[in-house]
Amino acid sequence: PGMIGGSKLYVYEWVDDKLVGRAFFDAHLYVTTLKTLKYFVIFGDVHHSLHLLRWREDIRMLQLLGRDPITCSIYASEFVVIGSSFGCVASDQQGNFQVFVYDPNDPEFRRQQLLVRADLHVGARINKMVRWTMPFRAKHGVRTAAHYATLDGGIGAVAPLSEESYRRLLALQNLLVNAIPHHAGLNPRSWRLFRPGKSMVRRYAKNFLDCSLLGRYLHLDVTLQTQLAGAVNQTRDAIFGDLFEVLIGTHIT
Repeated sequence: PGMIGGSKLYVYEWVDDKLVGRAFFDAHLYVTTLKTLKYFVIFGDVHHSLHLLRWREDIRMLQLLGRDPITCSIYASEFVVIGSSFGCVASDQQGNFQVFVYDPNDPEFRRQQLLVRADLHVGARINKMVRWTMPFRAKHGVRTAAHYATLDGGIGAVAPLSEESYRRLLALQNLLVNAIPHHAGLNPRSWRLFRPGKSMVRRYAKNFLDCSLLGRYLHLDVTLQTQLAGAVNQTRDAIFGDLFEVLIGTHIT
């Protein structure tokens, strides 16, 4: 078990009907969110963004693996899992989502630095996330989604996708931006673009699919659905299969 204490994280062990302190970690300013996955820990800071820690049982210590070096106020965080890989999802004060990964083998990796794999503007401040297990698929392994709630009453989910499904739906999403009319003629691609609190100090990661836009494909007439699927060299059934997989995977019963 663990506990947040302002700018400190404490690790306790249940021994002989009482909690015994085993370790602590000094954060920066104030810890706003804390989540665990096996022996991994993520926490968000009110000013110093997201950190990834690992519990070392052999030396009884919380070891810092990586952190986001860019100043950011984190509201909520959670793990998303697909197979043997996981990402760290975090929401911020500007109403954005970011997915961080720890990958020492990546050419862009720097010592103790998390890499941003995806970013998206949600349009609302997310203050709570809950990890939810998705239906098991042998080709994907274990998968978890992050369901969230916003301060203005909205709910939603972030779910991992296979590379094949992602590329199919990304091609369709890019086509839908110009193929169908939008509210007040606004561009959904611009709306979902990451919005930093200050100047942008890194390139946009994107890599998020907007299911609010993709879901409109289900309400088009059959002829237009077939034409759009053909335009991205796919069948209507393949597109439907990917969309329903997302819907079923994020459905809460």
